[in-house]
Amino acid sequence: MLDFVPAGMIGGDYTAVFRDAFAAGAGATVLIPPGTYTLSAGVRLAAGTTVVAYGARIVRGTDACSALLHNVDGGAQVPAYSGPGRISVLGGTWDMAGALYPRQTDAFAFAHAQDLLIRDCTIVNVPSAHAIELNAVRGVRVVDCVFEGLNTAVGKDKEAVQITGATSAANLAAPPYDNTPCTDVLISGCTLRATTAAGYGDFGALCGDHDGAPGVVHSGVRVLGNRIEAATAEGIRVADWQQSVVSGNTVESARNTGIDVRSQSRTAPNTLTGLLIQGNTVTGTGGPDCPSGGITVAGKAAAPITGLVVSGNAVAGTRGEYGVYVGYAPQAVVSGNTVTGTARNAKASNCQAIQLDYSPESVLTDNAASGIAGDGLFVNFSDGSLVSGNRVSGCATHGLAASSNDLVVRNNLFSGLNTDGAADKYGIRIGNNAKNVSVQGNLVRRGGGAADAAAAVAVLPGSSGAWVTGNDLRGWGTAALLDQGAGTVTTGGGNLS
Repeated sequence: MLDFVPAGMIGGDYTAVFRDAFAAGAGATVLIPPGTYTLSAGVRLAAGTTVVAYGARIVRGTDACSALLHNVDGGAQVPAYSGPGRISVLGGTWDMAGALYPRQTDAFAFAHAQDLLIRDCTIVNVPSAHAIELNAVRGVRVVDCVFEGLNTAVGKDKEAVQITGATSAANLAAPPYDNTPCTDVLISGCTLRATTAAGYGDFGALCGDHDGAPGVVHSGVRVLGNRIEAATAEGIRVADWQQSVVSGNTVESARNTGIDVRSQSRTAPNTLTGLLIQGNTVTGTGGPDCPSGGITVAGKAAAPITGLVVSGNAVAGTRGEYGVYVGYAPQAVVSGNTVTGTARNAKASNCQAIQLDYSPESVLTDNAASGIAGDGLFVNFSDGSLVSGNRVSGCATHGLAASSNDLVVRNNLFSGLNTDGAADKYGIRIGNNAKNVSVQGNLVRRGGGAADAAAAVAVLPGSSGAWVTGNDLRGWGTAALLDQGAGTVTTGGGNLS
């Protein structure tokens, strides 16, 4: 172990001293003692290097200084994961001084490598880039780190940890550009903190990517137990990931969406599969002019998302179009989520608690929604889906708006509907020419106030073959069923009204 700076020394340019210490080569362990050290150039790490920097503050001292730590440079040719790896960085505060030196650069940049550990690091004041760039890497652990402060005057909405592929020099000058993705990446116990430093804003997201390429899909990403405050875009960007997990995170006051799932490849989106979004807490997301909300899963017609599970998340206090949105995700499971206190904003025409869109044969079960500034549940062009066991109360408009064929609506509870008091809102609404919707065993209760739904169940013109039977519609009287459809079946047990 190399203790290369006398304890207590503060100030001065330590670039030469750092480079001498790191010149020990592969397998070296370098100790940076407590103190403050200024660098005018970054340091390249050899394979097998361990950096121990607890109590140290390393400061970028000039615009000419690139990433403080990196493993390859623009002249290297290390394909796939064959570059310098087995690198660990433990502790330290790494200050990029981005307001003083705004030329864009990452704090740490690792490419074409495997077996990396970044633990207990605090990375601050980044000049419109990333705290950590992970580019074509495998087997990475980013654990218990803190990220704070981005120079948003130069560029904004960047991820603290970018998970990206070897696609071009515009992404990272680390050839070859062989489209190698990232795989087996863990981000755990980290904090994206709202900055208090003058001259800085906040990161756009804890992790993910803001661009992508056809065929470049990252796998085995786990984002577990992190805390994210005041992200300026999305708290977590699940960008071109598959076979990945986002679980146990807390996202507060993200300006757009708490958790956003999609392909970022703009020319030809990638088909994604095997995603678990589970047990996250998302509060206060959405701004006055953002159309989103709590959790967004946005596949494409040409590139759907398959094997999706959105389960056990708690979403509260969102402003935007929805609490949870799942689109173009066939056979999705959306279960056990709680959505409370949604609000519309200037960009939101509605404000559903949960919207299932173009996702046939999906399951929407055992969710709870209350205090919703629009529909409780909205199921659109999701033929053959199951809507069961959900509990919805206090909706400004419909309890359930269903516009899908062969939909099964079973054993849900709807109450406190149409708090907006419009004339054409219903407990369960079957519309948009939906065919063969089966509505059985549901309980729909009146709100008891002057504002109430026009009917417990409504089958609207153009809909056909609905089966509405065995529901508990007590208290509605003649308003129990508004039937304007064709061939509606109400026999086989009847509805209590």
